[in-house]
Parts: sequence; C-alpha cells; structure tokens
Amino acid sequence: MLKKHLLPIAGFIAAALASTTAFATTKVIVGDTGSPTSIIGRTLEQFKEKAEKYSDGELNIEIYSNSQLGTFGTMATQMKVGLVNVMFIQPDALGEQISIVTANSWPFTFKNADDMVTAWRGPGGKALIAEVEKRSGYRMIAPSWNVPRWVYSTRNAKSLDDLKGMKIRVPGTAIYVNQIKLLGLSPTPMNIAETFSAMQQNVVEGIEGAIPDMAALSIQEVAKSAVMTGHVLSPKAFLTYGPFVDSLAPKSKEAFVRAANEASDFYGETTKAQEKELIAAFKAKGINFVEPGRTIDEMAAMEEPLKKQLPEIWNWAQKLQAK
Repeated sequence: MLKKHLLPIAGFIAAALASTTAFATTKVIVGDTGSPTSIIGRTLEQFKEKAEKYSDGELNIEIYSNSQLGTFGTMATQMKVGLVNVMFIQPDALGEQISIVTANSWPFTFKNADDMVTAWRGPGGKALIAEVEKRSGYRMIAPSWNVPRWVYSTRNAKSLDDLKGMKIRVPGTAIYVNQIKLLGLSPTPMNIAETFSAMQQNVVEGIEGAIPDMAALSIQEVAKSAVMTGHVLSPKAFLTYGPFVDSLAPKSKEAFVRAANEASDFYGETTKAQEKELIAAFKAKGINFVEPGRTIDEMAAMEEPLKKQLPEIWNWAQKLQAK
C-alpha cells in the first residue's frame, strides 16, 4: 500500500525536476559605456533578441549601458570572474592586458573597410584571434565592418598641422599614444566616458575615434572641426571569455555565436547606411570636416618609428594582412 502512494509522489517529483530543467536559463551580462539608443546600443539589443530567440529562452541577456558596470578595462577584468560576459567593442579594449590585440590599429594598414573585414576573416585575422585567446582566454567573435577614425577638435582646424601639440584623448595603449604623438599631437589617455566634460572644461582639446562612437558621446556638441585622418580602420567585435562560452549548453552556445554574428552584421550595415547621415548631423551642429592636408603616404611615413617602438605589434599587424 505504501509503495502505491509513493509511486505517484515519485512521479510528481520527477516531473517537477524535468520541468525545472526544461526552463533552466543562463544569465548573460552585457556591458557597454554608451547610450542604449546609440548604434552600439541597438546592436546589443539585436544580440539580446536573437540570442534569446535562437536559444528558446535558455539564454537570458541583461544589458547594462552608460558605464553602469565601469570602464571598458574594468569590464574586461570582470569577465575573468564571470561578472561581465559580453561587450561589443574594438579589440583594442584589451590592449592593456595583451598588446598584440592592438595590431588591428596599426596606422594606415587598410585601404578601406572592406579590405579590413577581409583581413579579419582571412588566415591572418583567424591567427590573431586564436593567439589572443591562447594568451589571455578572451575570445573575439564576428569582427565587423566599420568606419575610419578621425580627430575631432575644439579648435577650428583646417588641417592636421593646425592640431599640432593639442591634447587629444586616446585609449591608454601604446599603439594609440605613440601614433598620435608621431602625428604631432599630444596624446592624453583617459576614460572615454569622461571626454565630453573634459572637452567642455578644456582638460583635453579633442578626441580621435569613429563617428558612431563620437555621436554616442555627443562630441558634436563640443567639437568645432573633424580632421579626416583615417589613421585607423578597426572593427568592432563581440568580446567574451572563452571558458564562459564553452561552458554553455550546445544549443545555447550555437545561439550565442549565431546571434553575435548577425548582430555584428547589423552594426556594419547600419553604420555603412548612416555614415553620411551622421556627418550631416555633425555639420548641422557646426562641425567643419576637413582633409588632413597630407597624403596617406606622408602620414604613414611619419609613423615609421613605430616599427622599432612596437616590434611585436608590428609583426602581428603584418600577419593580420596575410592572404
């Protein structure tokens, strides 16, 4: 008689456990320093929507924008202990931890954005991605199409020479500090989220970067000119920690990678479509877009000392371009 009563109870417990397992989810913490309405913010929303859909709810994506989780450097460190799982950023954000990842930002490496994407999807890009993960554990997924980086200044500049000696905000990595210095400017590493107020207060007199990022920071409200140097063409990529991705259930892992690839494509397509609109919006705010007054070959020649200053990064910059 006792066994008769236990069987239904056992069946109920088994069903409950099966139900719990069926609805188990993995929380994925996504960090960003910009606005949720920026192109990057919308890219992250695409990632969330697609990852949750493709995983049938196994993945629960939580996005924290506007530096809620700290600076890029802080969030990258937090990935090692699982407090942050994903960012969509330039690979350079890891530059303070593993210098070779900044090979993508060797000045005047690529002719255009398509050339850059081809390199990242080719053997050189795959080799760099693999080496970065081997040395650090960080995994880059789906490098994107992107626009070139220009210099935005609070000064009414007519050429690169007009920016000589100006304090320009740069990422705190040698590749940016050294190359901007060789172009005749005064590089000033600082948290990018602080740049707007720093330009207002004349702590720095400009910033270099891609126009979607500048729009996200509202740089058009404080700058007067944009010198179109095109010194760096670098992708955005989904940055995560390899052990975290590999710990996901097979269906969730497949959904994670698929969503990252499709969201990266969304960023590239949106950026390509909106570049002219962003330039027009900046011009409407009074920003004057000017040529650097020097050819690419002339500016590249100014950067020649980098090869001796940063030999390992130069070596990987060459590998990145391998066909």
